[in-house]
Amino acid sequence: MNNAIRILALCACFSAPALADAPRLIVQITVDQLRGDLLHKYQSNFVDKRNQKGFKRFLDDGALYTNAHYRHATTLTAVGHATLATGALPSQHGIPANSWADRLTADSVYCVADKNTQLLGADGYSASPANLMASTFSDELYQASSGKAKIFAVSTKDRGAVLTGGHFGKAFWFDKGTGNVVTSNYYFDQLPVYAEEFNQSGLKDSFAGQSWAMMLDEGQYHNNAGNRPFQIPPKGFKSGFPHQMPTETDKDYYGMLAYTPFGDKLTAEFAKRLVIQADMGKDEITDYLSVSFSVNDYVGHMFGPNSLEAEDNLLNLDRTLADFFSFLDKQVGLKNVLIALSADHGVDSIPEYKKSIGFAGFRGNTGKQFDAINQQLAKEFDIEGKLVRKTSMPFLYLDLDLIADKNLDIHAVQKAVAAHAAKLPGVAKVFTRQQLMSEDLSFDPIASKVQNAYVPSRAGDVVLVQEPSSMFEGYSAATHGSPYKYDTHVPLFFTGWKVKPYSSSRQVSPEDLAVTLSALLSITYPDKATGHPLAEIAELR
Repeated sequence: MNNAIRILALCACFSAPALADAPRLIVQITVDQLRGDLLHKYQSNFVDKRNQKGFKRFLDDGALYTNAHYRHATTLTAVGHATLATGALPSQHGIPANSWADRLTADSVYCVADKNTQLLGADGYSASPANLMASTFSDELYQASSGKAKIFAVSTKDRGAVLTGGHFGKAFWFDKGTGNVVTSNYYFDQLPVYAEEFNQSGLKDSFAGQSWAMMLDEGQYHNNAGNRPFQIPPKGFKSGFPHQMPTETDKDYYGMLAYTPFGDKLTAEFAKRLVIQADMGKDEITDYLSVSFSVNDYVGHMFGPNSLEAEDNLLNLDRTLADFFSFLDKQVGLKNVLIALSADHGVDSIPEYKKSIGFAGFRGNTGKQFDAINQQLAKEFDIEGKLVRKTSMPFLYLDLDLIADKNLDIHAVQKAVAAHAAKLPGVAKVFTRQQLMSEDLSFDPIASKVQNAYVPSRAGDVVLVQEPSSMFEGYSAATHGSPYKYDTHVPLFFTGWKVKPYSSSRQVSPEDLAVTLSALLSITYPDKATGHPLAEIAELR
């Protein structure tokens, strides 16, 4: 844990503020890969009953910021969750990608992996917020309440929970090998009894033998089967509905849950368990719950956002949210709960599908091109060895030891690597470390997003930007991660508590969420926040 943050919190010499005129519970919902236009696109098929609304609770009764865009280039899960939590650009919060390379050793670094902690609830690598270099809204809430605020985060993905839970919250996620809810000893000495009971309840095994079938007749969907030839169904799935779950609850079964609406149902059920066991929202101190639903991302990657699967999954999540909101109403009262909804990034269509309907689209394997480039660089600089030591898209890491040993000009090497990389298919722009750290690139909307995402201690020596609708690597059917509008556009919606129906098309950013919540509660903003409070929400008190 960041010692400065720990000391600041433990030494807080003021009492918890009186927040009588504040929500008792803030629920932050993140739907992974939910592009900003999709809820409006599918709204005709969402639940629309007075006391049983999911997404419609936002669309009909909420405050909607319909032009929210990330201001960074690496539109990825970890980066987006960290930005939502801290209100800061990646250059400030320190998470430049889901994974990066250690600049000295070239070893891969996963955003929330922490070898100094131990996983609780299953075997495998552990996680903590150790790599997060900024405070979160929940950290500031913890400090302002002198540690009395109850702060929890849950997601299918570890990074979805750990980064929004901050340094002082309690984070839980799901182990894909066992289906268990897990956490780490960063948060607890042992897995809490309520989590153990949840794992043993049989719920994770209750979907065995079930099939994921379309909720409606095919003609009622906005999407169709047009992109099916270009899909890459995950292991265990066939092309087209229905998608049958195995009858045996083994590792394959648990891995498949994340690609079906059943995965989000498990997440919502455990979120309910957290609210109950911690008595969240039951006193005058505002509590915070982050729930990150990941299935939309898994489905979108493999089936594409234009698929029937992607649309049907969101219809299922709509019902799951309606049930969750009904639970919150009974448990806490929605008049006492402020609910925020956003996403960590958007998504583009499958490149081959876009080409089939007349758009541009390209799929490459850029990382493997650098063996040949290294050979060319060796000839240019008259050396032996590989100057590009590691590729972790969009970053290229140079062999700093080799450059020093051969007494090469590192800026000249950066420029040479950039010149070769710029010629690769699917590459739109290339930036060197020197450019990103010393030049003002704000005149270029793409370059400025790259600069906003650059973390000098973690990012590469050369950064690539793909052409629109192009993929550097082909591990999935569709992807995200670019600085283009389809990847930066996400919803930023609010409902519950004192929120009145409102819609704005002015451009805002997900960075604004954390500072808006801080302003609403009249507490300190996250320390490196770059966002601005949304007055319509921040001034509700």
